[in-house]
Amino acid sequence: MHVDEYRRALMSALLKGTALGAAGYALGGCESLLEKIRNRPVRRDLGTLAASDPIIDTYKAAVAAMKALPATDPRNWNNQAEIHFNFCPHSNWYFLPWHRAYLIYFEAICRELTGNPQFALPYWNWTCNRSIPAVFFGGTSNPLFDGTRTRSPTDTLPDSWVGTSVITSILAEPNFQIFASGPSTTQRGSSTYGPLEATPHNTVHGWIGGNMGAFRSPRDPVFWTHHNMIDRIWWDWNVVMGHSNTSDPAWANFRFSANFVTADGTPVDTVAGATVLGPLLLYQFDGSPITSCGPVLRLRFNDDVAVLRRFLETGAPARIRTVRRLEWTGPVEIPVGRGSSQLLRSREAAALAAEALPKDLRLLVRATPVKQPPSGDFFVRVFINLAEAGPATPTSDPHYAGSFAFFNDDAMPHSGGLQQHEPPTFLVDATATMQRLRALDQVRSGDITVQLVPVPMPERETRQRSFALASLQLELGESIAAAPRPFVTAH
Repeated sequence: MHVDEYRRALMSALLKGTALGAAGYALGGCESLLEKIRNRPVRRDLGTLAASDPIIDTYKAAVAAMKALPATDPRNWNNQAEIHFNFCPHSNWYFLPWHRAYLIYFEAICRELTGNPQFALPYWNWTCNRSIPAVFFGGTSNPLFDGTRTRSPTDTLPDSWVGTSVITSILAEPNFQIFASGPSTTQRGSSTYGPLEATPHNTVHGWIGGNMGAFRSPRDPVFWTHHNMIDRIWWDWNVVMGHSNTSDPAWANFRFSANFVTADGTPVDTVAGATVLGPLLLYQFDGSPITSCGPVLRLRFNDDVAVLRRFLETGAPARIRTVRRLEWTGPVEIPVGRGSSQLLRSREAAALAAEALPKDLRLLVRATPVKQPPSGDFFVRVFINLAEAGPATPTSDPHYAGSFAFFNDDAMPHSGGLQQHEPPTFLVDATATMQRLRALDQVRSGDITVQLVPVPMPERETRQRSFALASLQLELGESIAAAPRPFVTAH
């Protein structure tokens, strides 16, 4: 699809029912439209807002209004959750654009129902504020409360899921097919969970539990602020870090047909590639740093906005070319919470990794379960060359490579070709771990071994007693991605 078609698709489909509107865009350089874009609503960090902030009050009013709508209205609270249940893509590269569009349409409905055209959804920065924000508690009198959660206001997310080093590493990943999850030709096709989706996204869902732990998670108002943080990370990855989205037309041209409804409840189609312009035209993020957790910054664009727009729309080649792959095939049952299973040993791979890897070569661990577990009440840690690894092994151990968690729903519909029939693959980048172990002289034997440790969610009863793995791959891959080009600086 041509760039101009992206713009038309964005404004005619994505903006329909919003404050800007498709008709206004047709005027081209209309000063009033440009002024609206310049003053587009700001999505703010919840941690910077007082409990009585007008943004919080508007969000409460919007949720209450949606809950009060009749069941026949597609904007009704439960009907909005059904959109996610019926259409949401996970474990593939439509995950980010689909959820961005979902937030945009939901935000427009909130504005319509509250009469506040400047409302923007806040985001929950769980890297800097590890507990569920207090505004989501207070009992049934609070529209933002959900009684199905398994977490209290004092429970905190661990460093190994959402800590500064984890998010910094995700932001530093230059390859779209790793950062944004793997390619798929269908909306719900099983591909590869990238680190953003497999770790902070999935673990926060599973940790909160209740409605948030399954595909009707939008019934919990915290969902929208959680996914807004994911959207903020994508924006920072593009604009602050300067990494390109994929230029693959299969991604850019993919159409989400009648997945969403506009502010007046009209079904609408949306093109995946059009969503990249959402933060430029429809909303903007505040200057709160998402990893350093300091004061709000004033951000300045280094380049003309037109240059940034072209960068976002055009994308760049992004793929992983396999140089060498070693595979173990199962199945095997790994007990949850009782140590590790050493599943792969390779002297050949170590010979390659024993030398400093060129910048564009990566050592990747790919784990494919027999099927996704029915609940997200445990997660899996990955270690390299640590046979004694277990649930108590700290993630500060130099052998730790990363983790992944599950987001699944046994109640998912099987009609319409949307159900994932094949389990996805979880990807962990072990490049930094191997380089660290080599520096510590921990690969003297010439072997690389991989250990998987299923760990119960903290303070949760684990229904799953074991994790069934179908295959494990150790892959040396060449990352094809464009050089980064940061577009903003902080002052």
